[in-house]
Amino acid sequence: MAWDRRRRRGSDTGPLAFVANNLALVLCTVLAFGLLVVARAQDTLFEGAREALNDTSAPVMELLAVPGAEVRRWGEGVSSLFSVYEENQRLREENARLLAAQRELATLQRKVVRYEELLNAPKEEDVTSVAARVIADATGPFVHTILVNAGRAQGLTKGQAVVDERGLLGRVITAGNRSARVLLLTDLNSRIPVMIEGANLKAILVGDNTSQPVLEYLPPGSRITAGARVITTPDGGVFPPGVPVGMIAADSRTPRVELFTAEGRADFVRVLHYEAPVDVNEAAPEPLPGATNAPAETKPAPPPVQAPPRPQAGAQRLQSASAPRPT
Repeated sequence: MAWDRRRRRGSDTGPLAFVANNLALVLCTVLAFGLLVVARAQDTLFEGAREALNDTSAPVMELLAVPGAEVRRWGEGVSSLFSVYEENQRLREENARLLAAQRELATLQRKVVRYEELLNAPKEEDVTSVAARVIADATGPFVHTILVNAGRAQGLTKGQAVVDERGLLGRVITAGNRSARVLLLTDLNSRIPVMIEGANLKAILVGDNTSQPVLEYLPPGSRITAGARVITTPDGGVFPPGVPVGMIAADSRTPRVELFTAEGRADFVRVLHYEAPVDVNEAAPEPLPGATNAPAETKPAPPPVQAPPRPQAGAQRLQSASAPRPT
């Protein structure tokens, strides 16, 4: 009896007792492990069952999602009611600021028109444009160009400025009948004349195959501040004035420009038709910004023409005395 009692006590407290008391759990664990192994070995075996289960549960999930979406929308509407007053106040203040800015802008426009009339300044012609779409991006480690689906048939010529909704993107370098290639501002061969607003400093924006071109040929001793806007100038008769280019980048040893545009984000562009107000082929060349004006060469003056010496009065008397008298 003692031996049987000890054996029963060991079976009741050992792992066999846990298996006997939780037989369903052990069977489910073994079955789940076996299904997991089979599913990992033969994934296509359960793919049909999974798809059938998804198809069966899809209508049920859609029915359950409709009331959930309605409850969520109702909750968002209720929560938005508490912020309507603050949003209304913010819009009122913004509307007041915009009205004040509009009145100030109208006043400044009238002043500009009046000053132009007093100075008899010629009016700038409107710049027309042709819309095009970027169809290829040839940007690489050494070349930064894009291809647009407009060409000579639409009036495109070499040198025209290309812009998007943010600012200047580049210029046309070759134009075919129905396509054109655009040289981006970041390319190593890009050179455009620009001006820094506020300081009225002219420079040349030079691309170096980086995202931030360099400003060169700045006047000696010029001081620029980070964040100043950079725009185009009509120097050279290629770009229209006032097209936004970028801002002066901060934390850089050399003056660089953080462009408003990026070739990776360009989709639709506009090619500007701009004609210079003067004939640049006949106009005198303008020195580069920062270059010192060389003194003009002076031609030697011709020697003065000396008048023949006048005869003195005594000599005239001697000549008249020595002359033979008529008989």
